[in-house]
Amino acid sequence: MKDNKSKDKRRQILGRVSPEEFVGRAVELKQLVNHPRLAGPARGMLLLLAPSAGVSELLRQAYDQLFNQDEGIVPIYFSFTRNERTAVSAAIEFLKTFLRQYIAYRRDEPALVEAGLTLNDLVQLTPPADLDWLEALVEGYNRERFNNDDRSFVRFCFSAPQRVPVRNGRPCVLLDAAQLPESLDGRGHFGAEILRAFSQSNLPFVLAGLRRQVLDAAHRANCNFESLDIVRLRRLADEDARQLVDHAAIRQQVVINEQTRDLLVQQFEGSPFFITAMLQAAHQKKVPLDSYLDCEQLYVDELMGGRVNHYFNTFLEEVATQPELRRSLIRVLWESSAGDLSKISGETLRKVLHLEAEPFEKLLQALHVQEFVNWNGAFVEVGGGPAPWRDYLKVRFQMDISGEPRAQVVADAIAAALKRAPHTMARHYRSAARVGLRELLERFDCQRVPKILFDSAEFNETLRGSPPEQILAQLESSDELRVPQVVHVANSEAYGADSRLAFAEERAFVARAFQDAIYTDANETIWLVAEVDSKLEAGMELTESWCVRLETLAKAARLTRTRIWLISNEGFSEDAMSVLKSRGGYGSSRQQVELLTTWISGTQAVPKLGSAADEFELALPMGENNELVAASIVEQIARRSRFRPEAISQIKTAIVEAYINASEHSLSPDRKIYQRFRVESDKLVVTISSRGAVPASLAFPKAGEEAQVEASSAATQERRGWGLKLIKTLMDEVEFERVDEGTSLRMTKYLRE
Repeated sequence: MKDNKSKDKRRQILGRVSPEEFVGRAVELKQLVNHPRLAGPARGMLLLLAPSAGVSELLRQAYDQLFNQDEGIVPIYFSFTRNERTAVSAAIEFLKTFLRQYIAYRRDEPALVEAGLTLNDLVQLTPPADLDWLEALVEGYNRERFNNDDRSFVRFCFSAPQRVPVRNGRPCVLLDAAQLPESLDGRGHFGAEILRAFSQSNLPFVLAGLRRQVLDAAHRANCNFESLDIVRLRRLADEDARQLVDHAAIRQQVVINEQTRDLLVQQFEGSPFFITAMLQAAHQKKVPLDSYLDCEQLYVDELMGGRVNHYFNTFLEEVATQPELRRSLIRVLWESSAGDLSKISGETLRKVLHLEAEPFEKLLQALHVQEFVNWNGAFVEVGGGPAPWRDYLKVRFQMDISGEPRAQVVADAIAAALKRAPHTMARHYRSAARVGLRELLERFDCQRVPKILFDSAEFNETLRGSPPEQILAQLESSDELRVPQVVHVANSEAYGADSRLAFAEERAFVARAFQDAIYTDANETIWLVAEVDSKLEAGMELTESWCVRLETLAKAARLTRTRIWLISNEGFSEDAMSVLKSRGGYGSSRQQVELLTTWISGTQAVPKLGSAADEFELALPMGENNELVAASIVEQIARRSRFRPEAISQIKTAIVEAYINASEHSLSPDRKIYQRFRVESDKLVVTISSRGAVPASLAFPKAGEEAQVEASSAATQERRGWGLKLIKTLMDEVEFERVDEGTSLRMTKYLRE
C-alpha cells in the first residue's frame, strides 16, 4: 500500500527503547500486532492495565511493528494527556495526529510522525492518490469547527479514520488512555463517547487504559462485548522485571548489582513506571544503586520531591483542587489505613471531607479508578495502592498535618525503608520456595489420587527415601482418594483482616469445592489449607495450634463443612497426624505435595538426575529463618540424587548449622549467604560462603583452630564449637577456606547405594 516500500523492518519510530530491550510483554505485543489482521469489521480490543503497570511503550512498540510491515494496516497512535482540558482540544489534536501519521505511513517517511506540521503543510505533503479525500476532510473540518456544535465537531474529528478509502489502507487506531479524563468540560463521560465512536466504525481499534475506568466506559457505551477482545495487563513477572532493571540500568549508565536489582523489583512490585523512574533519577543525579542504602536514599529523595512525588502530587491536585480538601483527604486516608479502621461508610467520609454529594462521588471515583481505595457505593476500603503511595501519604501527613521538620521526616522515611528492605526480600525468597498450593488447589477437579499422599505418617514410614521407581510403583497400587472439584481459591487474608496476623502471606488458602462436582449443600466443602514452618516433623502442639487458627478463621468467616489440610516440610509426627485425623483433616510433607502435583498433571513420573554433574546457586538474606529455605532446597536436590533418608537428614542439619554460623558472625555488607550445590555421580558438594571482612576463626576456623573456639568461655562460643564439630560428624568431608572477600565452607556427602 505504501508508495515507497521499505526494506528495513526494525526501524524505531515511536518506541523509546529498542525492540531487543523491550521485555516482559511479548505475548501482549504479538496480540496487538495481529489484532488488525485478524479482526473483522469494528472489532475492538480493550487493553486493561493495573495502575502503574505501564502501557505506553507497549503501544509504541506495536505501532513501530505495524508501520514497518507492508500489509496495508495504517497504525495511528494517540495518547490522551492531562494537557487537554476540553473535548474540542482533544479532538483537534487527534485529527492532526491522525493526518500526520497517515501521511508518514503513505510516504514511508517516519520523520513526519512527530513533525510539527500545520494542516496546510500536511495537505502539501499528501500523496496524489490521497489528495481528493484528504482535501474534503480538511474542508469539512473547517466547516464543522465554526458551526458552534462542539459535540458534532468532536464526533467529526474522531471519525476521520473512517474516511480513508479502502484501496488506500486500513487504519488501526491505538488509543493510549492511561490518563483518560472522566470528562472534559465537565460534561458527559468522555471514555464512553470515544468507545461509541470507534465501536460504530468499520475499523479495528485498541483502547488501553486503567482497568476499572475502561470497563466502566465500555458498559456506559453499551458496547457489544462479543465484538471486543479483552487483554489484561498485570505487573511484570519477576524475571521480566529483573531484565527491565538490567536493560534500563545499562541504558541509563547506572551501577547496580544483583541484590539491589532484586530489591527494586520487589519493592516496586514489578511496576515499569516506578522502576524506570528510579533509574532515570539515578542517572540524572549520577548516583550508583549498588547497596540498599543507595536505593532507599534515592527512593526517599524521589518520594519527597522527585518523579514519584510529582506523580502523586499531580493526581491529588487534579482530584482535590482546594489545598484544604487535599489536607483533609491526606489525613483521613493515612489515619484510616494506618489504624484499625480500613473500611468506613461513604456518608461518614463525605461529612469528614465537607463535600456535597456530586463532588464527593467524583473524588471517590478518581481514587477508585487508581485503586487507591475500593468503593462500592456504600462503603470505602482504604489502604490500597502500591507501597510508594502509602509512603507518600505518610510523609505528606507528617509534614502537612503533624508539622514535623522536613529533616526528621526524611530521616524517618530512610530508616523505615531500610528496615523494610530485608523483610521485603525475605518474603520474596520464602515465596519463591513455597510449594505452590494455590496452583495445585485450582487444579483439583475430581481426580483420583493416591490416598497416602495425604497421610504424612504413613508415607514417611513406608516410602520416604525410597528410590523413585519404588515410590511410583507404590503410588500406583495405593488406595485412592477422590479430590473435590475446586471452584474458587483465595488467600486467607481475603476472609478478614484478623487472618493477616495469623497467617504468612501466600501460605494459607481457603478453597471452596464440591465433591463429585455435584452442586448441592450436602456436597459442598471448604478446604482450609496452610503451610506450616517447621525444621523437623511438625509435632502435636504445633499442629494443634494451626488447627485452632484455621478453625477460628472458619468461625469468623462463617464457613461450614470445612476440611483442614496442613503441609510441613518434613511432614507430621504420628501424634500430630492423630490430631488432624480426629478433625477429619489431612497432613502432608513437601515431598508428598510435589508428588501430588506431578500426579494431577498427568505425568505420574518421579524426577531424578542423571549421572552428569549439575550445579545450582542460591543467595539468601541472613536471618528470618531462611536456613529453612536452604535446607528445603538441598533436600530436593539430595532426594533426586537418590540419597537415603538418614543421609538427607544429615545434610539438612549440616546446612542449617553452617548457615546459622555464617549469619551470626559475618560482617558482610550485603547481609547474604551464598550457597552452591554441585551434584556429581557419586557425591553432593555444598559450598556456603559470605562476603565482607569476617572473623573466620569465629565462623569457620581452619584445621587446628577448633581448640581455640572450644576454649572460649562465652556461651555462644561453646554453642558454635559444638555446631562445627556436629557438621564434621554429619558430612564426609569438610573444608574451610579464607578468601579475599570473606569465608567459605565446603561440605561433601558421598552417595552410598
